[in-house]
Amino acid sequence: MVKLKAIDINDLRVKLDQMNEQIISGLKTRSRFPLNIGTFKQNFADGKTWFSYRLKKEQDIDSEFGRFLYPDQSPIIYSKEELAKPRINRTITSEGIEQVQIDIHKEIINMYHEILEKLCEKKEDIANYGETTKQDVENIILYNERIVGIGEQVAGYKMQNNPELLKLKDPEEIRKKLINPKREQEVIDKMIAITKKYELDHVEEIKKFAQKIINLTTEVEVKRILAAAKNKQ
Repeated sequence: MVKLKAIDINDLRVKLDQMNEQIISGLKTRSRFPLNIGTFKQNFADGKTWFSYRLKKEQDIDSEFGRFLYPDQSPIIYSKEELAKPRINRTITSEGIEQVQIDIHKEIINMYHEILEKLCEKKEDIANYGETTKQDVENIILYNERIVGIGEQVAGYKMQNNPELLKLKDPEEIRKKLINPKREQEVIDKMIAITKKYELDHVEEIKKFAQKIINLTTEVEVKRILAAAKNKQ
């Protein structure tokens, strides 16, 4: 049996900072290649696009190794049932983390496409399809963990420390309780500093991108709290 530790907000923030640096690094790598939006539309194999085919393969491997047995880990686009079965037996208990299915993959992918439009040369080069698909899948999986995985854990921490959140039913009211402008600005400033370190152009666009990540994370927190409140009824 594996017991997950209670949520440590300081460690969570360190992890978030690490992920934010990986996000900017991934965008820098991706910016060296053409837009290649065709990989999200053109068939590759088994009725799947280049992107969806590789995404499933990557997540199948994660699933086989038991990643999605943990309540704070969720696949994107594909459900756990659609992926390869874990090759290990593991019973996992946790403190303050319940299994909740939150699907915002369309929002994440749309956000990603929008920033690629700003960073990449607008052309298709099939010779680079394999490389750009690999990077796109890595980036999207990272965004999903950063937004959904971290968002659910942050919501869990906030519910532990403010049980009154579970009494609120209006999503907008919950959202207002969750927003911390000072903390949001700190996150954005750090991401901009990383952007400059990697000499990635379009600083203003990255700033908007960072805010979208924050907004989507807050949306996950709201959904998580509403789901937890419903489960307690």
